[in-house]
Amino acid sequence: MNRSYRWIIVAIACGCFLAGSAFAQQKIRVVTKPVQPFSFTENGKLMGFSIDLWEAVAKEAGFQFETRNVETVPQMLDTLKNRQADVAIAAISITAERHAFMDFSQPYYDSGLQILVATNTQGSGSLSANLARTFLSWTTVKVVGGLLLVMLVISHLVWWFERRKNAEMYPEAYGAGVWESFWWTNSMLLSGGCEAKGPMGVPARLLAILWMVASIILIAYFTAVVTTEMTVKSLTGDISGPGDLPGVKVGTIAGSTAESWLRKNKAKVSPYPDVPSAVAALNSGELKAVVYDAPVLRYYLSKRTGTRLRLVGPTFEKQFYGIGLQQDSPLRLPINRALLALNERGFMDELQKKWFGSTPE
Repeated sequence: MNRSYRWIIVAIACGCFLAGSAFAQQKIRVVTKPVQPFSFTENGKLMGFSIDLWEAVAKEAGFQFETRNVETVPQMLDTLKNRQADVAIAAISITAERHAFMDFSQPYYDSGLQILVATNTQGSGSLSANLARTFLSWTTVKVVGGLLLVMLVISHLVWWFERRKNAEMYPEAYGAGVWESFWWTNSMLLSGGCEAKGPMGVPARLLAILWMVASIILIAYFTAVVTTEMTVKSLTGDISGPGDLPGVKVGTIAGSTAESWLRKNKAKVSPYPDVPSAVAALNSGELKAVVYDAPVLRYYLSKRTGTRLRLVGPTFEKQFYGIGLQQDSPLRLPINRALLALNERGFMDELQKKWFGSTPE
């Protein structure tokens, strides 16, 4: 009986050894698509962050492989789904939707979406239109509302102190008295004085001195806010974050997670095969913005000087890149082991410095 168990254990060990040898000897079919700086061809050579990573993983795991290019994300994922490739590598976001028909390695890069807009050198219209947009913005409304509230408080205090000592200028009746006091407060703020009207009592005069100083500060602050808001609007138009995208014509890459997010959030989506095509449409005025993976857009801008393009708003819809695999792929375990080993040796930090100039935060 014991001898039978020994033969079973030997058979299992032999099977594992043969399976491992088969992985080492067979050529793994790898598919990728152009998406700088993760995968692209330059001078006939395939390169990029993800390509360097895969080559290091293959060396660590003892894989032999052959690589081919496709043009779009759907094509790349379909090759895995149809088992025409064993591995997909580029800038592939790990999502629950994709997990339904494929597997992933552990994440190797943190990403997210960001918004690219064109500087409004022609405008966004006339000065009056820019002013209207500025004063209707939430930032300006908050500042003006706060200022009016302070003015009402000052007006009530001045009227309260002066209503009996100086009833001629500040009548005792609430409505008429506060209105005259508000007129004085407004005149002090805008012109620094009010002819033939001023507080007479000591408390009201002390308050007037404080209000004169505060008026200088408030006018300077209000001017700075409005100037900043107008500058931002003139540079980026009406889009400053993901909340501005619903109902707006936005470009992205066909089949990407950015396209799915934009459709769910009611943007008018125009899909393109790659970033340069989408940016060309943005520059021509066909689009209001381009939304795609933040590291890809940042790298694209870093290679262009003098461009009128700029990124606006925060990174949103956090994502993770992984190596794509067939469902239930036996390659998943050796690939994950290789990724862990490379990370422990500091390879990922070196790769980050090579392609992005800094280590991840």
